[in-house]
Amino acid sequence: MDAAPTAKANLFERSWKTLRSEEGQFIAVVVVVFLLLYSIYDFETFLSPAHKMFVGWGILAIITFFFKSPLVRKPPRRILFMFVGGFLTARYFFWRTLQTLQYTGPLDFIAMMILYLAECYAISIHFMGMFINATPQISKIIPMPEDRSTWPTVDVLIPAYTEPEDMVGTTAMAATQLDYPKDKLRIHICDDGSTIGRRNNPATSDAAWERYYTMRKIADRIGVNYITRERNDHAKAGNINHAMDVTSADLILILDCDHVPTHDFLINTVGSFLADPKLYLVQTPHFFINPTPIEKNFTQVTNLSVENDMFFRTSHPGFNGWNASYFCGSAGLLRRKYLEEVGGLCGETITEDAETSIVLHSKGYNSVYIRRPMVCGLSPESFSDYLTQRVRWAQGMIQLFTLRNPLNIPGLTVPQRIVYFNCCFFWFFGIPRFTYFVGPSLFLLFNLKVYHASVYQVITYALPHLFSTFFLMDFLYGRTRKMFFSEIYESVQSLFLLPAIISVILSPRKPTFKITPKGALTTTESLSPLAMPFTLVIAINIIALIVAGYKWVAFPLYRDVIVVTGSWCVYNSFIVVLSLGAFWEKKQIRNYHRINVPGTIDVMFPRMNQKFQAILRDISLSGIGFEVEIPFAPTDNEAVTMIAVDSYKHEHSFSGTVPRVRKIGENKYFMGSSMPISYESYGDLVSFVYGDSKRWVDVWYLKSEPGNTWLILSLFFKLGLKALLENVMQLSKIGFMHGARLAKKGFDRLKNAVFGPRQTVNPGEHADVPEAKAAAPVNP
Repeated sequence: MDAAPTAKANLFERSWKTLRSEEGQFIAVVVVVFLLLYSIYDFETFLSPAHKMFVGWGILAIITFFFKSPLVRKPPRRILFMFVGGFLTARYFFWRTLQTLQYTGPLDFIAMMILYLAECYAISIHFMGMFINATPQISKIIPMPEDRSTWPTVDVLIPAYTEPEDMVGTTAMAATQLDYPKDKLRIHICDDGSTIGRRNNPATSDAAWERYYTMRKIADRIGVNYITRERNDHAKAGNINHAMDVTSADLILILDCDHVPTHDFLINTVGSFLADPKLYLVQTPHFFINPTPIEKNFTQVTNLSVENDMFFRTSHPGFNGWNASYFCGSAGLLRRKYLEEVGGLCGETITEDAETSIVLHSKGYNSVYIRRPMVCGLSPESFSDYLTQRVRWAQGMIQLFTLRNPLNIPGLTVPQRIVYFNCCFFWFFGIPRFTYFVGPSLFLLFNLKVYHASVYQVITYALPHLFSTFFLMDFLYGRTRKMFFSEIYESVQSLFLLPAIISVILSPRKPTFKITPKGALTTTESLSPLAMPFTLVIAINIIALIVAGYKWVAFPLYRDVIVVTGSWCVYNSFIVVLSLGAFWEKKQIRNYHRINVPGTIDVMFPRMNQKFQAILRDISLSGIGFEVEIPFAPTDNEAVTMIAVDSYKHEHSFSGTVPRVRKIGENKYFMGSSMPISYESYGDLVSFVYGDSKRWVDVWYLKSEPGNTWLILSLFFKLGLKALLENVMQLSKIGFMHGARLAKKGFDRLKNAVFGPRQTVNPGEHADVPEAKAAAPVNP
């Protein structure tokens, strides 16, 4: 009875296995490309203009209807849905290539081709993104064998440079609490801020010696190993490679010094190495407990889904589906044998993690990605620090593109080449984003003909492609990236990445590794001065729109192009105003971030000798926030004892006071407790706040709940208008002061021309002038 279904299942499994092979993948890509080309040729050859418009908008209607449906979430329907969306984009590309590129003059041609190439870039990134995310895979946690004597040894390396010592100490303390046999676990602080070279350098000697003694004291107190070296050669990669020379465990866990691990990290990752002898890497997500400067601005209206989430929750499972998940610098467990085979972490580029992964993948070794957040770290606090991090990422990946182009490295599979190429090529987005900002203005302000299309053609081809792209992006990344937010993130970075990109192209080996400052405090809310260039972009687009109004009247033959470029300027202005809203820097005055978490705790009030269950709202190393219903009014600095049980059934008890109370209902209060940090309680605090990965899983998935996108965008728009007004006032003030100085200079010149130059007195020539006497040297 079951023979036929079983045969069908086996046939499907064999077919799917063939498809997942390199040859099968290549054949599948060729077939999909052929079907796209043939269908576009067929439609464009035999359909009338009216039917072409009907086809475009009809397919868009299908995409709109299904993009939220669970029916198209899994292969093969997932692939079919993306094929339909890709058809509209491919159709636009062929129309754009075959019908809109017209030579009308040398300058027109240059401007037109720059805009066209920018669109080609965006379309190629779009198609590669669809390919990568066609078959996402989340690797399962493989249980460890019961016989612990068979478990491999693990070295935990915590590289540090000039980050705060207490930050490094917290990560090291959490590493000692990893659930793993203590005789097989060794933790090492790899301190590059106290090298012999820095201690002997007069410019850094005092700080390096002070750090040296402090870090050694922390390491001794926690019970971990302390490693430093002679010189800071090859930055982080050199630091880790030096530590590898003096350690010997089978596996190596690398943690950035602000990446605090949970108890179950090794229990959930080491099993994969026992199951696959060719495995070189298990990568896990980077989970940040604080928002970036951009994301702080919308925490008040939605659950925060940070920029980082899209990469680790959506993109990385796509990489994993093609055996192309790569090392991300931290929260990754690596097999020492294979790492030593390639000489340790590579250092030719400043993204040593991805560079090393390319080399190991090219040798036929495997990687897996376990999508469970088991480390928590810190995002940059200020906008300048945020850009420092992004510039390093961009320069490193473009270095990789230039020096180790994935398309040329032998040994990689076709999908691995596409994944790595996409990850490198993506960081060129600053160039096309800048092109989009200025492209339509070139026609309106300088009459450069950059886009040859009628309004009818734009409605037939461009708009269906544009809307389908938005819907497909929501389909692929909707749980971690809301509509328009890619435009905001890319726009905010684009103008600053542009010179960094150009510098790497001109000199690929020039960039040097720069650490990202973490844990900085900001005492005021302010508009970042980096917002000023975007005000100028808005000014250009507004001037272009004013000129568009004039050209509409003066040149009626160009009205189609005026509508297209004018609409584009309106859209650019909207995106730039939204982006300006991201430049407001919120205050960060706490030494320890409060992390919003779900759950309950028991709260004991010793004064009343009563215990109540409370709703947990936030936690940090210095306090716990909770809501509780009590039949009495709390006093100032009410003493409390808080009792919590984590998912491992470990009980934690902390005593403190309540300096902050807010009444939120009848007999209901929100209380912010303060807990003194002592040597005795520090380990338990670290264990409670950072040790439970289930808490991070709950927070992660809580952030995927749908928020009000339009409310968020309206908030950004209001903040953007506020920022625009602030910059206009600053520019007006600067202009007024500069104008006043010029007016004064002009007035002085006029007065000198009329009344002659003003006579000056030399004090040294007049002994009876008091000022001269006072200025004269006094001889003994």
